[in-house]
Amino acid sequence: MDFSVSKVPLYISVKNSILKAIQSGEFANNNQLPTEKILSEKFDVSRATIRSALQSLEDDSVIKKQQGVGTFLTHENFLIKMRIDKIKGFYQLIRDIGYEPSIRDETISKKSANKKISKILKIPQKEELFVLDRILYGDSEPVILVSEFIPTSKMVDDPKHGNIPESIFEFADKFLPERIEYSISEIIPTAATNSISETLGLAKNEPILKLEEIHFSKNDQPLIFSEVYVNDQHIRFKVVRTRGRE
Repeated sequence: MDFSVSKVPLYISVKNSILKAIQSGEFANNNQLPTEKILSEKFDVSRATIRSALQSLEDDSVIKKQQGVGTFLTHENFLIKMRIDKIKGFYQLIRDIGYEPSIRDETISKKSANKKISKILKIPQKEELFVLDRILYGDSEPVILVSEFIPTSKMVDDPKHGNIPESIFEFADKFLPERIEYSISEIIPTAATNSISETLGLAKNEPILKLEEIHFSKNDQPLIFSEVYVNDQHIRFKVVRTRGRE
C-alpha cells in the first residue's frame, strides 16, 4: 500500500522555496534575507504566510532575526539536511529535506512485550503490544524502516489500515489518552541484517544507523518505544546545539 500525501501547508511550501533560494545563492547579500514585503511579493503570498515560514526557519536555527536590522542566515546551519532535535515525525522530516515522502508495506500486529520493551515502557513482561511496522520512502527510495511498540492497555481505540497517521506524534494524539510531550533518542551504529539489507537496499552487514526512541507524556511516563533503521546513503542526521540564555 502507498499512503503518499501531497498536501503541504502553504507556509511549509514557502519555507522550502526559501531554503532552495538560500542554497542556490540567490540570497547571498551579506547572508541577509530580503524583507518580508519583498519575500511576500516574490512568492505571491501574504506577509502572514512569510512570517510563519520565517518563524519555522528560525525555530530550525537556519536564520536569526535581529530587531531593527534584518533577518540573517546562521551560516552553516542552513546546510543541515535533517534535524532530529525537533519534535517531528520522520515522514515530515523526509519532506523537509526535499524528498517526496510515502509509506509502503505497512503492517500491524499484536505481540507480547519482551524483557527489554517491558523495562523500557514500565509494563509487565508479556503484556500485549500493538506493533506498527512501516517502510518510509523518499522519492521512491526506501530510506527508513521503523517499528513502533505501544501497550494496548494504553490505547483508546484500535487502529486500522487507512486511518493511521503518518507521524507517531499524531498517532498518539489520535489513539492514546495523552500526547507525546518529548522523546529521547539513542543513536546506535550497527550492521544491517539480511532482512534489513533487503528492505533498505543495502549490502549484507553494511553499517547502518539504528535509533531507539522512547516517547514520553508530560508526566514523564513512557508511551511508545520505536526502533528505527536509517539508510544513511540517503539520510544524514545533524544536531544543532545552542547556548541557553543566561
